[in-house]
Amino acid sequence: MIKIDFRLHKENASWQAEIHQLNSDILKRHILPKMTSSHHDIDFEYCDQTGAGKIIAPSGNVMGGFSVY
Repeated sequence: MIKIDFRLHKENASWQAEIHQLNSDILKRHILPKMTSSHHDIDFEYCDQTGAGKIIAPSGNVMGGFSVY
């Protein structure tokens, strides 16, 4: 089981979840219900070395982040 911490800046929200595998579909399933904006076409950047990732809006702006451990 993989633990992951999420943060969304605009919503001022943070939460933790456990996932079985790390992929964009699973990340979206945990993030989209918490979002107040209409950005449903979000993207991700992830660094294996640091275990940190960014949640990116279609405009390229960073909406939040996540940490995997």
